[in-house]
Amino acid sequence: MIGSDNKQDRTVYFREDGLWVNQLNGTPWTSTLHPTKEDALCSAREWLLRGGGGDLTLLALDGTVERQERLLL
Repeated sequence: MIGSDNKQDRTVYFREDGLWVNQLNGTPWTSTLHPTKEDALCSAREWLLRGGGGDLTLLALDGTVERQERLLL
């Protein structure tokens, strides 16, 4: 992540079954599943803003970091 200790930080990534995942970092379960990357990013941003802000990491199809952003209130 960008350097936040915020427990609301999230990662969006592509799953082998063709869905995009919005996952709360540090948890083994999926928060939400989405048909498109943009839907998953929108959901992750909404969760972060409702939770007081945090870091959002988008992983590319190969699992590398494509983009990181910090959402603040």
